[in-house]
Amino acid sequence: FSYVGGECVIGEGTIIRGHVHIYPRTRIGCNVIIDAGVVIGADGFGYERNERGELEKFPHVGGVVIEDDVEIGSNTCIDRGSLGDTIICKGAKIDNLVHIAHNVVVGRHAVVIADAMIGGSARIGDYAWIAPSGCLRNKISVGDRATVGLGAVVVKDVADGTTVMGVPARPIEEYKKILRAVKKAAAVG
Repeated sequence: FSYVGGECVIGEGTIIRGHVHIYPRTRIGCNVIIDAGVVIGADGFGYERNERGELEKFPHVGGVVIEDDVEIGSNTCIDRGSLGDTIICKGAKIDNLVHIAHNVVVGRHAVVIADAMIGGSARIGDYAWIAPSGCLRNKISVGDRATVGLGAVVVKDVADGTTVMGVPARPIEEYKKILRAVKKAAAVG
């Protein structure tokens, strides 16, 4: 019960489970695992307001590139690029129920866990870790080996090797300072 559109390339050893929909212009490398219910290459949410304030759909003519040794969990959606491609690099692991918007690049061996939402044109560095329910605003960059904590809402770029947490996401050292100040104020008050 899966569908593979035209102009798709699928490498050797790739496993595609049931009820997967792969739109045209998708290139999938070797030894990729795609679990049930995944949608790859649908249009992203691309609208612009015209001079009357009405929403008009921005065409998505790009594709999706999924490199070798990637795993994609059940019911994940990966949008195709608007002009270029959405790219999932070699060895990345994407959990169930993740949304990867148009033009996103997920770095080599990066991890994106359940219920995460990656906004359009975001960049996730190599070996980065996006915890469950992490949310990245569009055009955000998360550096190599950076960590986005559980439920964090990232509205600013995250430097290489940095761990951020909270809403809005802040470096863990800054977040700990805030918590200490709140505890101190509560103890005094």
